[in-house]
Amino acid sequence: MNKFNIIKNVAFSIEILICFIFQSNPMFSLEVFGGRPVLMLPAALTIAIFQGEIPAIVFGVVCGLLADSGYSGPVGYYAIMLAVACYAVSVLMENYIRTNHFTALIIGAVSIPLMIFVQFLLFYVSMGYDSVWEYFLAHYLSRIIYTTVLVPVFYSVNRYIAAKTITDKVM
Repeated sequence: MNKFNIIKNVAFSIEILICFIFQSNPMFSLEVFGGRPVLMLPAALTIAIFQGEIPAIVFGVVCGLLADSGYSGPVGYYAIMLAVACYAVSVLMENYIRTNHFTALIIGAVSIPLMIFVQFLLFYVSMGYDSVWEYFLAHYLSRIIYTTVLVPVFYSVNRYIAAKTITDKVM
């Protein structure tokens, strides 16, 4: 691993720590229509766009464990989901799809609602709680929208980090 990859990975790690602080502290994370964003999801997915398979999985697992620790529920759900999603994103970006804002938005618009909705199905609907769909509309729908809207911001930051380390490598 060369020094530019180390610098890039350290920058991504700092981003993840900052996002975790914002996500886990209610004073920093604004609640909109009953839902707070899961900042680890767009962070992990957009980092995976600029990483190889193994680093993408590692960042996915780390972001997933941090997301799991920030929300009530069993630890491991987001870690598994993000590991698989980040691996898939990394493979797609390296082999099949061009990296740009549009593809990042599509990846976020598909992955984030899917992960949050499956979490809702597994941990609320399957448990037999009353009024689950009202709870979904009151809390989960806004969380899905709020988190997905942040994808372009995370993509721009991570593209800058990746481009800066590549530019520095060339010079």
